[in-house]
Amino acid sequence: MSLSAKQLRSPDAAAAPTHPMTHDQAMEIIERASKDKYLSRDLELMRDKCYTFVSDMMDEVTLALAEKEKRTPALLKSRPEQAVTAISLRATAQKREEAARKRRELAEAMVLGALFNMDNPDWDPRNPATHRSSDNFFIALLKSAFR
Repeated sequence: MSLSAKQLRSPDAAAAPTHPMTHDQAMEIIERASKDKYLSRDLELMRDKCYTFVSDMMDEVTLALAEKEKRTPALLKSRPEQAVTAISLRATAQKREEAARKRRELAEAMVLGALFNMDNPDWDPRNPATHRSSDNFFIALLKSAFR
């Protein structure tokens, strides 16, 4: 028979307010886990899941931005009609590659901005002044791979 999480929690824990983990607390946990031969494997798996999650989110946003661009009416896309040549095809391909690169950069900025500010209810992506630099466990875990 298993107990629910509510039943396992002590009565004092329910009354105590919860506070987000500080960056230092997160880094301490990550540091301890990385030194333990069993926990280090779990830490690596968790880090891989985080990378996969972030990458998948960036892919989703990039795809959504591309879909939105496809829905732009042709009349708003100012393209003068010209003869199709190898040079014009190459130029068109380069413009598409540049547009794809810009979409990816925008997706990365959106996803990482949201992750960095997930504990900041006042964050407005259109207003840089609302950004608050407070790393959470997720960001600390991702950053720990580069130490």
